[in-house]
Amino acid sequence: MSKFNPFNSTIFNKVIMAATGALLVLFLIGHMLGNLQVFLGREVFNTYAHFLQSTGELLWVVRLVLLASIILHVITSIKLKLLNNSAKPENYKVKNYIKSTLYSRTMIYTGILIFLFAFYHLLHFTAHVTNPEYATYEEPYGPKLQTEAIIEVDGEMISRSAGDGIFSRHDAFKMVITGFSKWHISVVYILFVLFVGLHLTHAVQSMFQTLGWNGPRLTPILNSVSRIIGWGLFIGFSSVPVSVMIFGLGKGVVGL
Repeated sequence: MSKFNPFNSTIFNKVIMAATGALLVLFLIGHMLGNLQVFLGREVFNTYAHFLQSTGELLWVVRLVLLASIILHVITSIKLKLLNNSAKPENYKVKNYIKSTLYSRTMIYTGILIFLFAFYHLLHFTAHVTNPEYATYEEPYGPKLQTEAIIEVDGEMISRSAGDGIFSRHDAFKMVITGFSKWHISVVYILFVLFVGLHLTHAVQSMFQTLGWNGPRLTPILNSVSRIIGWGLFIGFSSVPVSVMIFGLGKGVVGL
């Protein structure tokens, strides 16, 4: 007797795909809200970024959970597609309230592009592989020095001017402004968050549909919610590079 494989169960795959999809959407919303704090200025944005970095092991737990969610979401999405194709009779007809759209037909392609962009995004702003100089950006903060002084930071003697803080933290604000000041980086970023918007415009509705939440009345509502989330995330994420590239957001602050 062969052992039961949960990944051969349609219900199991639907639940896992919906749960991981919801988790990833919530992360994107939270990430966007965090990014939008750049409009509140250097102090606020760097305080937010420093808080995230100070969580230490907890931050890595979140990253691992997100990575596992992405892997499971991809696996269950593919598995469901295969199960649906194998179970679909030749004379199957799609109900008239579930229509094929540009978004649904390009899900696989936008999904691949999102994965590639996420990988690049991590190398760019998180790991600083593409731009190692970002790791050297620091900002003094904390109690202000009344006079010029030399302080020790991690065994290194650093000169501080009067009015500077006595502590140092990563200058995430300067990193973001510097990164998006390069037009090609901003254009690529905007294009890829466009793909995120296109993907989610169908994915959120599809997530509920896989759980049986569809019908002549409910499907249009879920379609609207899906579009609001997808395009809302696109507008939110793209507003930062657009503001830096076109309106010069933060450039005067970081000396660009």
